[in-house]
Amino acid sequence: VWDAEDAPAPDQLERVVQQFHRAAPDVACLQGVLDYYNTGRNLITRCFTLEYATWWRVLLPGLARLGFVLPLGGTTLFFRRHRLEQLGGWDAHNVTEDADLGLRLARHGYRTELMHTATFEEATARPWPWVRQRSRWLKGFLVTWCVHMRRPARL
Repeated sequence: VWDAEDAPAPDQLERVVQQFHRAAPDVACLQGVLDYYNTGRNLITRCFTLEYATWWRVLLPGLARLGFVLPLGGTTLFFRRHRLEQLGGWDAHNVTEDADLGLRLARHGYRTELMHTATFEEATARPWPWVRQRSRWLKGFLVTWCVHMRRPARL
């Protein structure tokens, strides 16, 4: 899964195939690193870069190392198709359907592995689009949390 403006590493698909070939059967998803290609445009894009570097290169690897559930990012996702179909695909009513899918994978006993490959995308350079994007993400994370906390023991 990539967004239209994404610029994946040239060898990314080959690396995905190799990692899935080596992965255990319970690995249903591979998540690559996201980064920005317009990092030096202004202060906002620099802040985005710092945020993504913290999330993708520190927090997510730490969660993975501790064996916690990984909330998926919206792009640079690769699935074993039959597992995705088994779970019913994306939740079309959740604006953070990627994070929700990461939790549903874990609920069904599947894991996500991180990949050491990057996809570059464009960081917004204006405040208002940033506010709209983050508001959408916060709303989606709240909906995801509410849905999965209906039965917290299963998670």
